[in-house]
Amino acid sequence: MSFIYPIFLWGLTALAIPIIVHLFNFRKAKKISFSNVRFLESVKKKSSSNLRIRHLLILLCRLLFIFFLILTFAQPVIPSKEDGLRSKSVAIYLDNSNSLSNLTVNDVSGFNEILSVAQEITLLYSSETKFSLITNDFLPGSHIGRSKNKTSEKLTEIEYSNLSRNGKEIFSKLRAGDPNEIKDVFVLTDFQQSTFGDLSLFKDSINFYHLVATDLLKSKNISVDTVFLTNPFLVPNQKNSVRVRIKNQGSEINDLHVKFLINGRQSGTSSIDIGANDSKEIVFELTGGLTKLNRCQISFEDFPISFDNDYYFALNQAGKINIVEIFDTFNNPISQVYKNNDLFNFTSFHLENISYPVLESADLIIINGLPTLENGLKAQIEKQLELGKSVLFIPKGGEFAEYEFAGLRIIKDSVGVKTPLNVPDVANPFYENIFESLSSDTQMPLVSSIYNWPNRDITLLRTKTGHSYLSRISHTGNLYLLASPLTSIYTNFHQHALFVPVMHRIAELSGSNNQPLAYSVDETNISLTVDSIPSGQLYKLMKEDGELIPSQRIKANELLLDMPKYLLSPGYYDLMLGGQRISALAFNHSKKESELKTWPIEEIEAQLSGIQHLQIYQSQDARAFSKIMKEKYHQRELWKYALVLSLIFLFAESVLLRFL
Repeated sequence: MSFIYPIFLWGLTALAIPIIVHLFNFRKAKKISFSNVRFLESVKKKSSSNLRIRHLLILLCRLLFIFFLILTFAQPVIPSKEDGLRSKSVAIYLDNSNSLSNLTVNDVSGFNEILSVAQEITLLYSSETKFSLITNDFLPGSHIGRSKNKTSEKLTEIEYSNLSRNGKEIFSKLRAGDPNEIKDVFVLTDFQQSTFGDLSLFKDSINFYHLVATDLLKSKNISVDTVFLTNPFLVPNQKNSVRVRIKNQGSEINDLHVKFLINGRQSGTSSIDIGANDSKEIVFELTGGLTKLNRCQISFEDFPISFDNDYYFALNQAGKINIVEIFDTFNNPISQVYKNNDLFNFTSFHLENISYPVLESADLIIINGLPTLENGLKAQIEKQLELGKSVLFIPKGGEFAEYEFAGLRIIKDSVGVKTPLNVPDVANPFYENIFESLSSDTQMPLVSSIYNWPNRDITLLRTKTGHSYLSRISHTGNLYLLASPLTSIYTNFHQHALFVPVMHRIAELSGSNNQPLAYSVDETNISLTVDSIPSGQLYKLMKEDGELIPSQRIKANELLLDMPKYLLSPGYYDLMLGGQRISALAFNHSKKESELKTWPIEEIEAQLSGIQHLQIYQSQDARAFSKIMKEKYHQRELWKYALVLSLIFLFAESVLLRFL
């Protein structure tokens, strides 16, 4: 035990005063006359004995009263076990992501538990301490210090955030400000593996860190993993279906009811069983009643994690893909693929009768067997590629030896023997959702590759001899190159079952309707295909509760939107331009947030071993945490106990004087 003001201990000399008063009683005796003093001897003996005991008790009470009163002024304390919690600058990170809606062992949400802990942290410091309070929203000015009272008020205003942050972002934000200032840093989170990430590279030898990990129940949750269309383009009057993969993180689930809604109306329902830590795919057929822009939703019931029980996505009907073919000799296979298809707007021109206004509006230009490329056509091809459009180049056979355009030389090679193509690699994104699987025994078309080009391409089809037959070269748009004409002299590719799906995919990837079904609320930016931004107008994102005007720019035919992440919420937004609804967009919580597995305490210590001043706590209820921190870092003040004891002995003295 030690004293904050030991100089007051000199006051213990005052203990001599009641002793002196007791020893030297200067009161004058009172003279009383008695007629008969025969019985006074026994009375005197009995009275003096009682009086001596009474005086000693009164003396003891006076001494103890003075003793404890002096100790009160000297303020005795029991020193803390460790040095800490003395900084005048404190930074608190409070994780308010949706994963903390999970229940703790105390049967409260993890968010409410760490919120109470944060309130207790402010009480551990003096009123002069400045607190900076940081949440997942990373709001401007959150690193600026506030008083204890202001911080307590701010804590009562915090709600769940739609954003998740990784460990590096969190620690970088906590270190913002004066790099030479030493702070006490508190990190209150569930240490979710999918979002917090790897912290082994983070080092800090200046600040003092206190990490508080919530003790959540088992990481059990059901969420939507993926949603996609069987046919990636939604075309009127064509059959299509929505494929939904439901993911289960936890024990086996039986009879889970999954609803599919289109524009607020239930369109389908399914009851499924999912094994432990497994997933299952559901297919919902798209029937009539679809409009041009459709708001769709997958919904189910799951407790206690309910923030991801609804998954929003938009089904926008595909606009027609404009395809223009320029030919020298009419080639029927190309026309057969694209004509009489609701998805394509197909036009053919002879090389001597090209309509350049139509060519400019094309999403895909097919150069089919031209002997040469005139300068005007070259310039138009290069312009379309720079605008993000696509070009499919099919050479002409015979004596024509060379083509040169878009910075590329296509050279005729010696005509070889026809060889079969290799089986396409279904893992290539180009073939996504075209083939489920292909066997090495599949009979492939025969080709004779008579042209080649510099090896800076992505090969989509290759011969068994290793020659590129169909390649894609990426500019701003995509240039597809075929190594031979589509005639029976050189190949039977155009007669093979592989031809139509490959040609369809080239056209589909050239279309402007490449918008994902849904976005995540924490995406930094999104890209949408548009024609242009009219002068003086901006695209807006409209929702029932307001509108957003994100920072935007046009690159080629793409609209790039820089998203204000902390303002986005799950649900639907309409992309508006000048009062016209251009497209429907859907936003959801990050899929990572639905993966509830957390880092064990031992793993956190291993990852953060580079931080010198570090303490890790398993979150308990707020009062228990506060008690642990006080016992560890606070000296125990005893002056209150001394004051109470001094008052008790003062009261005891009064009782003795009155009743004894």
